Amino acid sequence: MLRAVRLSIFILIVITATIHLFLAFPAGLLGFYLIATGFYLIAIAYANPRNYFNRERVVLVLRLWTIATLVLWLILGDRALIAFLDKVAELLIIGLLWVEQRLT
Repeated sequence: MLRAVRLSIFILIVITATIHLFLAFPAGLLGFYLIATGFYLIAIAYANPRNYFNRERVVLVLRLWTIATLVLWLILGDRALIAFLDKVAELLIIGLLWVEQRLT
């Protein structure tokens, strides 16, 4: 069960990073490039099998990064369908992180 939750979290991280990259590309929006890069780097650290990174710190950074993107979207974001789909993915990340914490 824990493995499935972690795989789901990883997939959702990659999805939200790809959405941000997709939105940044045509308009050249630096903020979206930074958010996408952050999510990709966090995904690499999260999926690292050798514990080069402290897992608790990676999860904390992932939570904070995801919450920050949600708050920034609430303040500055566009209310397009793709944005709502991305926010659903981000809320699922936060929820699954909570589930992962309960399983470990």
